[in-house]
Amino acid sequence: MLTRLTSDLIPAFTQACAHERVFGSRIITALRTYGPEDARALFWLLLKDDSPAAALYLAGDVLSVSAVPEADPAPIAALVRQQAVHEVDTNWDQCAALQGLLGGTTDSSYYMVYQGAPVEEAFPDIVPGDPLAVFSVLQRSHEYYRTHLRFAPWAEDLGRRLDTGLAEVYQLELDGEVVATGFIASQDDECGVIAAVAVVPEYRLRGLGSRVSRFLVKRILELGKTPRLISGYDAVAELYRQVGFDTCGRWGELYL
Repeated sequence: MLTRLTSDLIPAFTQACAHERVFGSRIITALRTYGPEDARALFWLLLKDDSPAAALYLAGDVLSVSAVPEADPAPIAALVRQQAVHEVDTNWDQCAALQGLLGGTTDSSYYMVYQGAPVEEAFPDIVPGDPLAVFSVLQRSHEYYRTHLRFAPWAEDLGRRLDTGLAEVYQLELDGEVVATGFIASQDDECGVIAAVAVVPEYRLRGLGSRVSRFLVKRILELGKTPRLISGYDAVAELYRQVGFDTCGRWGELYL
């Protein structure tokens, strides 16, 4: 049974967010940022035999799902149709099952978890990020950010997440210019998720992305949590392995 989240269901919903830590952390951070009644963030709980099988979070036309492998995809597919969802982010098994019901195209790569040693180095060139400077780096670094992000709603959402203490954003400065950025995009009680590590094209191949990633690992470890992330492509996973991450599963994105 799929039901809209209400306050009394939050404990079960939180359990479902722990089924998969990366998207689950995204979902629980959104819940703690907006609450269950804000129209800008919609949440559902999927129950199986009265147990929490999946937590779902809709922002715009993107649905994030933290689910057990055996979660029934049929009610999720029905919600996708009802809400005119264009992208579903979830584990690979659920993504493939949803594609079988809905069609569309998929993308996939690795979930990764940090298994390396504590990071001892200092990072005097990395400081808390200015939203305008960080947004400029994102826009310059990748077509996805140029086509998917508008500054005003992005900055408003980022500000709300920063205010909760569940997200952090940083920038790396070199030659008097902000040339790289990285985020702790979300947190739950166990992990912090690294995302949006970006370097402007003119400063690539200098190890700056790795430097930002090591800084974020250090920061998450200081919080007493485990660093996690998703690699955008399989080839990128090798770069994160050099930082100290290991693969621990596959995520999938379904585009409709």
